[in-house]
Amino acid sequence: MIDSRRTPPLGGLRVFVAVAETGSVTAAAARLHLTHGAVSHQLRQLQDYLGVALVEKRGRGLKLTDQGAAYAERLSRALVEIDQATEKLLVARDHRRLRVSCMPSMAARWLLPRLGAFISRHREFDIEVQSSNRLADIKGGEADVALRFGSGHYPGLSSRLLMRDWYYPVCSRAFVEQQALTEAGQLIHLPLLRSHDENWQPWFKAAGVDCEEPRRGAVFDDSSLMLMAAASSQGVALARHSLAVDELASGRLVRPFTATVESPFSYFFVCRPGDERQAAVTAFRDWLLEEARTYQPPENMPADTAP
Repeated sequence: MIDSRRTPPLGGLRVFVAVAETGSVTAAAARLHLTHGAVSHQLRQLQDYLGVALVEKRGRGLKLTDQGAAYAERLSRALVEIDQATEKLLVARDHRRLRVSCMPSMAARWLLPRLGAFISRHREFDIEVQSSNRLADIKGGEADVALRFGSGHYPGLSSRLLMRDWYYPVCSRAFVEQQALTEAGQLIHLPLLRSHDENWQPWFKAAGVDCEEPRRGAVFDDSSLMLMAAASSQGVALARHSLAVDELASGRLVRPFTATVESPFSYFFVCRPGDERQAAVTAFRDWLLEEARTYQPPENMPADTAP
């Protein structure tokens, strides 16, 4: 058994090895990001602690004593093993932590309300949700996996289809009553809420409404905020089914009209090809696919439109 009372402080040992490998206090200080005085002080403390001369002055520099050279050689190997053991430990820890990139709207409206089920089932993994409109660089290691809304073509990455999506108007029940909303044509004269890159025109066409794309009114860069505005009776929002489905079930939002338009984009699970067999990635992907299977298309849709 090693007597830890005889083991010098690790900081002093690292300083000594740096001095031995660089040949000077100045170079060792630069390597360790310490001051010249701090390195000299720790080196003196180590020699005093051991009661052995490890270095001696040689002109304007330093030279290892025979005992110092032998000690430095063994310490260098030991410190490499310590660093390797630490790195192995951290890698194992990181394999338990899964960094998930997701758009804020999808994170708030779909992922987070369901994520507790995954956490309860897989307590061995730590989940870090990164919510941003900027796409994380999965290949570059900014996140481990992502939920992407797009075409499914992500060069250099593995992608799996999770869910298709649809668009339709939603608003609060109070708004329907206040505006006596019964016909789609009435929307021309009402405040229409919209998000970037999601136009009303395809839905107008499907509903038989002759109206140009709205150019004024509230525009949101986060669809979740748009739905909050609709729920507080600020207007009618063009919503994605995936984001509105829970609010519809709770009654906070209603669909005033049945016309529905399928989105050209879908949700995909994305990861690096080499990570597909990692335990955390596999468990999270399988759970997402399981949740996606419970996701139903909007009412009044043909049966063959199910995801």
